[in-house]
Amino acid sequence: MASFSGGFGIQTTEVVRKLLFLYIGVFILEFILKFAYPPLLINILTFVGLSPGLVLDHFFIWQILTYNILHDPNSILHILFQMLALWMFGSSLEAHWGTRNFVKYYLFCVFGGGVLPILTHVAGFHSTGVIGTSAAVGGMIIAYGLIWPNRELLIFGLFPMKAKYYSILFLVILGFVSLSSGVPVSSEIGGALFGILYFLYYTKIKYRFGISLPSFSFSRWRQKRKMNRWQDEMKNREKAKEEVDRLLEKISKEGINSLNRKEKKFLKEASAKYYDAQQH
Repeated sequence: MASFSGGFGIQTTEVVRKLLFLYIGVFILEFILKFAYPPLLINILTFVGLSPGLVLDHFFIWQILTYNILHDPNSILHILFQMLALWMFGSSLEAHWGTRNFVKYYLFCVFGGGVLPILTHVAGFHSTGVIGTSAAVGGMIIAYGLIWPNRELLIFGLFPMKAKYYSILFLVILGFVSLSSGVPVSSEIGGALFGILYFLYYTKIKYRFGISLPSFSFSRWRQKRKMNRWQDEMKNREKAKEEVDRLLEKISKEGINSLNRKEKKFLKEASAKYYDAQQH
């Protein structure tokens, strides 16, 4: 549909490639189940897709993120446009930001695309279930237009258009395709809005006003947990050593028979756990 004047032949990046395989693979599975076992497909769509009523009434919290992996099995056009956008904009953003920052942004947009339909549901604007990557795609298109607003794209390889205008055009087309597939456009809007907030925070607010939001890193949490466990183990070793020294002193003065059953058991377990382990 479009190509970069500077070359739209950017190599498909690692995460984008895996996402393409995931989405297309799940879509093929949905398509097969539509004919082979429709009840199972309905259960999957109900359990994994986003239903605001289920999230609010039955605490299906995971749906705020999992809806993203499903697509409408009745509309090839729907997934085609989303995968095209994922490849076009996602690869450029991942190459520009790096894998880690791209994944953080992607998931934040998915989260936003899950939150907004729930908020509209609470406000009384009820809609059907939400599925698809419209939210993440909407966020990526917004980010692309903000980062490279004046980069020229060739529509159908013929008509030049700046990225900021092309981004708006693609969002509108994607919105119409989503509506024609029965998917609420609020998810796409939510992803785009959260994308704008994320982009503004990391490019404007954080540095201009010195506002820093709390962040969570699974690797740091795991490392801290490992360190805490090591510190607890060192404390337990020290306590065990002190108790072993006390019992050995008691044995040297009063004999082995001076120990009660509990003390003998502790001495045996401590010896096996700490001293024998050191010898090996």
